Amino acid sequence: METGYNNDYTVARVPRFFAWKGIIMTNDFYSQFAGNSIKASILSVEILRDALIPKLLGDDSSGILYWAGKDLARQFPVASDDDLVTFFEQTGWGHLVVITTTDDLITYELTGEPVARRSATIKSPDFMLETGFLAEQSALRTNCVSEAKITFQNRMRLRISVTIDHNQPIVNHDPATPIEIVRPQVELDDVQPEEAQ
Repeated sequence: METGYNNDYTVARVPRFFAWKGIIMTNDFYSQFAGNSIKASILSVEILRDALIPKLLGDDSSGILYWAGKDLARQFPVASDDDLVTFFEQTGWGHLVVITTTDDLITYELTGEPVARRSATIKSPDFMLETGFLAEQSALRTNCVSEAKITFQNRMRLRISVTIDHNQPIVNHDPATPIEIVRPQVELDDVQPEEAQ
């Protein structure tokens, strides 16, 4: 057994195979993999996401994945909607679009090959990880309690609505520094010259 920190930042005993040797530096971790042109195998990700995790978590899978998404958002905070869209693409979660934004509600649409692939191969694909991630990203940016739910889902797309509760501000909160989003570099050969006028 080794010691580590639990969510309350108190020392906890964890089995050696779950122990970590240090804190992951999220910006370094993110930029190492996001900037790598060699992509992880989709099969390995899908096996973990849709075969192993639901088996391990059982009936509590959706709820735990929602809170796991919130935790991931705290580890990988982003500064803007553009960064959020890029992050979703890079993680293989799909193409994210902001549909509507009001003072207390943000509606996103998630589409793309990952959504269609998971919907075609899994009877009831779970998108609660993404839902929790969006809820917490909103909470981090507005400094108010935010919760999200899927309001529409078919085989090609889903809508996630994030409700922001301005009556419940987050107190004693140290805002995290957003990660630096890695964007693909555009080669000069890839830029098309403008047509002469």
